[in-house]
Amino acid sequence: MKKILIIAILVATFFIAGGLPSAAQTKIPIKVTGSDSMWGRVRSLAMLYMKAHPNVAIIVSPNSLVDEGMKALIAGETDVAMASRKITAQESEAAKVKGLQLDEHLIGYGGIVIITDLQNPVNELSIDRIRKIFTGEIVNWKDINGKDQAITVFKSGDKHPGTLLFVENGILGGVPITKTAITLPDFPVIMKRVAETAGSIAYVRMRDPFPGPESRIKLLNIAKDEHSLPVSATRSTIGDGTYPLRRPYYLYTAATAGKDVRSFVEFVVRKGWGEPNLTHEW
Repeated sequence: MKKILIIAILVATFFIAGGLPSAAQTKIPIKVTGSDSMWGRVRSLAMLYMKAHPNVAIIVSPNSLVDEGMKALIAGETDVAMASRKITAQESEAAKVKGLQLDEHLIGYGGIVIITDLQNPVNELSIDRIRKIFTGEIVNWKDINGKDQAITVFKSGDKHPGTLLFVENGILGGVPITKTAITLPDFPVIMKRVAETAGSIAYVRMRDPFPGPESRIKLLNIAKDEHSLPVSATRSTIGDGTYPLRRPYYLYTAATAGKDVRSFVEFVVRKGWGEPNLTHEW
């Protein structure tokens, strides 16, 4: 009888101390980090996925960079890296040194939109003219059928390095933005300064608030070349590629990733980048 009582006390103590794992403790963790531009969309999809898969706990880290996400993936510190660009040669080599093969998963495309102040009579630009403006070759709007007015270029700073990198490499052909450009900390500030500055121009992401009469800025329609019709930026034109200023969004994983990680990534790829009802952040 005494022996039975001792066993009962030990069992009770075991349960009180949390000896058996809770449901939360048994969930399979999936860590996602990388491009902050992708955070809102991927986080919303992660929440949808977890509703259908309660055995999985997905943590999508905010306020991170593509470089940090890729570095963490190669180091084995995250399961999924969000990237608003393709993997670099240096990252591929670092993975190779680790004996790690990485898989690339294209989710879809986001748009880069060119904005100017509402009073600027110019409504459209070709990519060639965008290059010449942002690299400092064209410095007055009169040279592109605008007013006799100096062009003020704004660009994003260190808070959005992925977007700046894409603009310089993907749009400007690897040429840096002109040294006369004014660097501003984030896109809301850029939009405000463009509205306040006559003859200004800047780039923002499609996910940023749409301009309107109250904001005193406008989106320029973009032509692929001088012989093409200018196209406005919409989710449809970005998705089908008729709007030319679009950037790819990827998820990277290790080729040896477990079935739960692969299942989540496949879910994100299926959902893609084109369902605005999921989140206002993308």
